Amino acid sequence: MSDVPAFERAAHEAERAALSSGSLRAMTEQLNGVLARITEAQETVYEGTDDTGTVVVRATGAGRVEDVYLSPQAVRDLDAQALGAACVTAVGDARMRAAQALTATIAEVSGQSAPVDVPAPVPQTYDPAPAAEALRTAARRAR
Repeated sequence: MSDVPAFERAAHEAERAALSSGSLRAMTEQLNGVLARITEAQETVYEGTDDTGTVVVRATGAGRVEDVYLSPQAVRDLDAQALGAACVTAVGDARMRAAQALTATIAEVSGQSAPVDVPAPVPQTYDPAPAAEALRTAARRAR
C-alpha cells in the first residue's frame, strides 16, 4: 500500500490553499517528527506483570511479545491453567502500558491532553483446557 496518491492529493490541496514551499517544508518536517515519535513509541519495549509479580512479559509498543519470564515461584506454585492466566494478564499489562505511552505521545505531539475517561479494557481470559485436550488427543492418535 502506497501513500503516494494521498501525498499528491495533500500537495495539490496545499497548492490550492496557496501555502508557500517554506510552510510546506515546515509542515513536512513537523509531520516527520511526529511519525518518528510514534515509531519510537511502537518500538519501545514495555514491561508488564501478573497480579502476583511472578510472571513478567516484555512487549513492544506495537504489541509484539519479546520476552516472557516465569519465576521459579510461578512454575512451582501455579497449575497450568493458573500459569496460563498469569501469562495472559502479564501480556495485557505490558500492552496496556504500551497503549498508555502511545496515547501520551500522540496527545503531546497533537497538543491535546490525554483522555482521562478512557475505560479500562475488558480483561482477556485464556482457558488452556481446550488446547491441552487437543494436545492429549493428538498424542493418543500418534501412538
